[in-house]
Amino acid sequence: MGNRTKDLFIFLFFVVICGVFWFVQALSDTFTMEVTVPIKLDNVPRGVILTTELPKQLKLSIHDRGAEIIPLFINRQLDTLHIDFSNYDTHEPTGYGVLLLSQLQPALKKMLPAEASIQSMSPDTLIFYYNRGVHRRFPVRLQGTIEAKAQYCVSGLHFAPDSVEVYAPLVMLDTMHAVYTEPLLLADQEKSFAKRVSLATRRGMRIFPDSVLIKAEVDILTRQTAEVPVEGVNFPADKALRTFPSYLRVTYLVPAALANAIRKEDFVIVISYAELIENESGKCTPHITSQPDGVSGVHIDPAEVDFLIESIDAKSELVHPENKQAK
Repeated sequence: MGNRTKDLFIFLFFVVICGVFWFVQALSDTFTMEVTVPIKLDNVPRGVILTTELPKQLKLSIHDRGAEIIPLFINRQLDTLHIDFSNYDTHEPTGYGVLLLSQLQPALKKMLPAEASIQSMSPDTLIFYYNRGVHRRFPVRLQGTIEAKAQYCVSGLHFAPDSVEVYAPLVMLDTMHAVYTEPLLLADQEKSFAKRVSLATRRGMRIFPDSVLIKAEVDILTRQTAEVPVEGVNFPADKALRTFPSYLRVTYLVPAALANAIRKEDFVIVISYAELIENESGKCTPHITSQPDGVSGVHIDPAEVDFLIESIDAKSELVHPENKQAK
């Protein structure tokens, strides 16, 4: 046991010696490493809104001898880089500032060892946009789809708030009509829900608030029927329409919450005179020209009806397509 312990200590001794030699060699070699630099924009005047802010930090790839950059291995972060807003302010209602690596390099070099060189910066260009109160209010719209499960429907969709303030250059505001949510795709919904969604923005634009609460009302569909009369449209003053049957059964789907609010008078079924004057079959197809909001899957039964064109001046005279030649 004693010999094994002695051998272990000898092995560890040589491992330490090798490590020391490697470390001494590393101090004389050159290395490339990545460090982060926090960024802060100073001296922003009161009343100026940053519509697109600078990133919180940037990453530098630096190259130097190991002996010089060993201290950076501890936290891999430099001191905060301060940017003076006044150097980029044009005093216009809206504007922006662009900072390139070549412009930042002198300030960054002061934070690094004397012989260190900056290989790259990410992002390679820093841009911020500002605004002195140029804004308009726009309604919020959904970008995407919310689909209900089979036999259900989305009966209502509301945004809270339903409009937002947009700060942006006039050239951008003049082309806008609404603010849209980030893309949202939801399927197979069977319960009402509320979901907070971010609003889509662009560079140079800032939205207050930057998110909205979407409230979707999901309801089960019920099948309902109504007896609706057929009406003739665009008939001459001396002509009238008779159909057999005169009332049609309308079947439709409606959210359960709206079922009691639907009236048969809200459905309008018509036949146009122009469709009949050249019709020699004795049958025609009625059309629904109006139906209540919220209904779907509307079906007419029967799909075709027999018809007569009646002369109002002589009600005994009935004009039927089969009797045209006899007249």
